[in-house]
Amino acid sequence: MSGPEKRTRFSPETAQEQEEHCSLQEQRERWERKKLRTAKALTQTERQYVGQLELITKIYHEVFRARCGRLKIAETGICGRIPDILVANRALLSAMDLGDFGSGFENFTESLSLYKEHADSIEPTLQALQYHSKKKKSFLRFRKLQESRSELKGRPLEQLLELPLLRVLEYRHYLRDLAENSLPGASDFAQLKGALHAVGDVCQYIDGIAQNCENDRQLRRVQSLIKGRRVRLLIPGRRYIREGWLSLVPQSGEEVKKRMLFLFSDVLAVASPCHPLHPINAHKFACRALYPLRECQVERVLGHTQSRGGLISLTFAKEKLLLMSTDQKDINDWYECLVAAVRKLSLTNGKRTKSAPSDSFEGKDAAEAKPRTAQPRVTKRSWDGNVKEGPQARHCPDSVSQARHCPDSVSQEETVPKRARIGNDRSIWSQPPAEPNEPRTGWSCFLL
Repeated sequence: MSGPEKRTRFSPETAQEQEEHCSLQEQRERWERKKLRTAKALTQTERQYVGQLELITKIYHEVFRARCGRLKIAETGICGRIPDILVANRALLSAMDLGDFGSGFENFTESLSLYKEHADSIEPTLQALQYHSKKKKSFLRFRKLQESRSELKGRPLEQLLELPLLRVLEYRHYLRDLAENSLPGASDFAQLKGALHAVGDVCQYIDGIAQNCENDRQLRRVQSLIKGRRVRLLIPGRRYIREGWLSLVPQSGEEVKKRMLFLFSDVLAVASPCHPLHPINAHKFACRALYPLRECQVERVLGHTQSRGGLISLTFAKEKLLLMSTDQKDINDWYECLVAAVRKLSLTNGKRTKSAPSDSFEGKDAAEAKPRTAQPRVTKRSWDGNVKEGPQARHCPDSVSQARHCPDSVSQEETVPKRARIGNDRSIWSQPPAEPNEPRTGWSCFLL
């Protein structure tokens, strides 16, 4: 082979193509190695997870019903949906051992509803466990005996119930690594992407439940800090945002007062600390006022630049507050939280007002169709057989026969006095009753 032919075979373009081919091949090999490492780690952790589920099911489902079957909590169980989850994960582990991750997770997505149900049942289960641990000595004895097992490694039942929720979060990371390190043309790529989307939805559902539980815990904590029962903070739909100390600047020139502020999604609570020597409320706060955020306007008065603190103005319908802090970061965080809460509440109210005209129209029609009838006013009166009628007379006694003796009684719209005095009461019983058509003379009724 001559020299020119060698130069044409090993030209720079051919060498560049070979380098690109080698680099692409090396990248695919790296992806494959990462996928194999992820699959191996997933299989190992799945085997440990299934073993933990089997241990929980054996101890707190089978043994518990055998020893404490008379308790009411034994009907619903204390494991949630862990026995059903165990069946689904055993099938998934079998597919992982065969190396079929795509179809294994595709079939597993049909059982993800069990994880949602388990997340919903955790809070009622924890409340039932707390109640029976205080009220039932046999149940408390059973818990202490089982938690002392070496297999559980000292973990209480509350931590064991959260294992399925933590495992779903791990599935999301493993599936993302498997999908990213798989070639788009691979047979299991579409299955892994579909399973990743389904697992992500379940993770969002679990995160929402965790946020609701944390919000309820914060609301209960703040409610316990407020003395008395007149201020009710545990309202459905209310969100806890933040709390902290701020200085309240009065407009009348008085001294600045330190106040504890609790910011929620719809109101701002301003509280002052109770006396430290109070025997009961020493560590509590007295709520001074609740300001609705739907009518609030937030404005930064001072603190626009990097300085030592700032001043925020809150304008309500009937009052204006000036909040001050010497911490620049703290006052900035308060300003951002207040603006975000007011904006979110205004957007929510705007959506509600769009559908308000139809509701108000229906209410107006209903009010016009069914007018409110005034109830007749009932008064006590003493009657005799021959009473002189007057313009204030309203109606006769309850019996129909006596009502016939009062033919000229006026309508129910007219009012009557509450008391009547009858003259000549000595001979009232000796006088016979007058006929309806005869003119009435004799006894008269003096109206007071």
